Amino acid sequence: MTDIAVINPDKDALYERIRLLLFSADLPVQRLEADIDDIGRFTTPDVRSPHLRLVEAMPPLTPAAEAIVRAMIRAYGMDLFGRGSANSGLRALIKAGPVKFGQTALMLGPDAPVPERARPLVEEFNRIFERYPG
Repeated sequence: MTDIAVINPDKDALYERIRLLLFSADLPVQRLEADIDDIGRFTTPDVRSPHLRLVEAMPPLTPAAEAIVRAMIRAYGMDLFGRGSANSGLRALIKAGPVKFGQTALMLGPDAPVPERARPLVEEFNRIFERYPG
């Protein structure tokens, strides 16, 4: 029997799932410097790994990072966890961090091979950075 919540979780549940993936990825946590205020508090020497400390604390993302993650969720929903280009975008977002991912998307020119479905998302990233210039 399949649980409906697993098949079609709400947007807040997807957001929390992506945050958990961001925090637990076996990548340097410093990559999230633009996404979490005072990332240094998670990188100081300790018995626990920085990843474990991030997952335990589950700090909020900065407003720009949260807006980028939520824009991805609105654009792609559960496709983020599928096998297509949306999943590739999610993996890139996790690898770079939301803000750097959004900045990179904005550097692509209008002739870049970006799927048509992603163009409105890139425009949304531009509006996010206008709202949160820092």
